[in-house]
Amino acid sequence: MSAEPLQKPDVAGLARLTPEVRDGFEVHQAALRRALDVVLYPRQVLMVSSADGGHELSFIHGIPRASTLGSVTYAQDKRMRRALLERADVPVPKGATFSVGRGIKEAKAFAARLGYPVVVKPAMGDNAIETFADVRDEEQFDIAIDYLRTPPTERPTFTRAAYALTELREPGEEEGRVVVPPGYRFLVEERVRGEYLRFLVVDGLVRSVVHCARPPGTGLGQPGRDILGETHPALQQLAIDAVRAVPGLVVASVDIVARGYQRPVSPDEAWVVEFSERPGLAVQAEVAPELSQQLGDVILSHYATADGLELDDPRDDVAVEFHAEAIPDLDGAVEALAAAGRDLGLTGYVEIRDRVDGTAAGVMQGAPQHIAWLSEALLDGKLGGHRAMLVEERQRERGEFDSFVVSS
Repeated sequence: MSAEPLQKPDVAGLARLTPEVRDGFEVHQAALRRALDVVLYPRQVLMVSSADGGHELSFIHGIPRASTLGSVTYAQDKRMRRALLERADVPVPKGATFSVGRGIKEAKAFAARLGYPVVVKPAMGDNAIETFADVRDEEQFDIAIDYLRTPPTERPTFTRAAYALTELREPGEEEGRVVVPPGYRFLVEERVRGEYLRFLVVDGLVRSVVHCARPPGTGLGQPGRDILGETHPALQQLAIDAVRAVPGLVVASVDIVARGYQRPVSPDEAWVVEFSERPGLAVQAEVAPELSQQLGDVILSHYATADGLELDDPRDDVAVEFHAEAIPDLDGAVEALAAAGRDLGLTGYVEIRDRVDGTAAGVMQGAPQHIAWLSEALLDGKLGGHRAMLVEERQRERGEFDSFVVSS
C-alpha cells in the first residue's frame, strides 16, 4: 500500500508520479504551456499569473481556490458526505460508522447483517486510499481495524497532501503501542457489485470516465479504459448530481459502481462508492499520460475563464527564468538539477545566486512537463534528496543554449 517515490521521467516526459503529486503536476505543466508565470510552494501550493500580473490563480494539489475549504471538509468527512448524498437522493451503499474504542463489537455485528464481503475505510481523511475493498470474513475485518488503529502519520500510505481537518485529538496507547484515540471512527459499507467507473466532473460537466479493473488506490489490477463516449448520459448525470450535493466544489472525482454503463440504470443498480474533492488524475494517467495532461489543462482553463483570464494557445516548448530559494545544499542541488535537465533534453543553465539565502537561479528551455517535473521534484525532496522551499518560473524569450549546464 505504500506510495512509490517520484521517479525521473523518461525522455518523453511521461513517467509515473506518485498519485498525490499527479494533480498538481498536471495543472503546473498546463500553466507553463499557456505562457503563465508560476510560483510553487511545498505541498503543491501553486500560484499562476499572467505576464502583466493582472490575474492570479491558485491551486492546492490541483484543486482550484474556487473550491472552498468547507466543501473540501465535507468531502473528506465520509459520514457527512453520505448524509449529503442521501439527502439529494444519490444512491450510496448501505453503511454505518463506528469508533475503534467501543464500536468494534457493533461494527462486526453490522458487517454480519450486511453479509461479507464488506468495505472498511476511515470515516474521515483523504479519499480513495486506505480502503479495504474486499473484507471477506471476521479475521480480515480484524486485520483492517488493526491497521486503522495505527495513527495516520505512521501508516505506509500517509502523505501530507491533505489540507482539510482530519484528526485533532492526541493518540492513545494500547499495550505499549501508540494507537489512534478511542473516538477515531471508521466506516463499514456493503460491497456492491458491478462495473467500477471513475468520473471526473469539472464545472458541472463530466470530462472523463474511466472503466477501472479494480478500485483506484488498491494497487491491484491493470490500467483502466477511457469510456467517456460510451457512458450513458443518465449515469453521467448521477455523477453530476453527486457533486452538486456537496456544495462549493468546482472539481471532483466520483467513483460509481453500476450494473452496466451503456444503458439507463435504476437506483438499485448504481451506487456512489467514493467521492473526492481532488481530480485524481493518476487514474487517467494510467490510461494515457496525454489524457491526464489534457484534463489538467481543462481544470486550468475553466478556472481562468471564470476569473476573466484569457489564455494563450498551448505550446510544447517554453523558456522560463528559474529561481529557487532555501536550498540547504546548493552545490549538490545545482549539480542534480543540471544532470536531470540534461537527461530530459532541456537547455539553459543553473547557478548559485546567493549562498546565504540558499538561492539558485538560471534559465530552463524545453518541454513544459520536464520543467514542471524538475520543480515538483525539488520541492518534494525527490531530486537526489535536495529540497527547496520555493520555486519560481517566469516566462521569457527563448535563448541560444546547446545544453543544460552549471554556470559559475
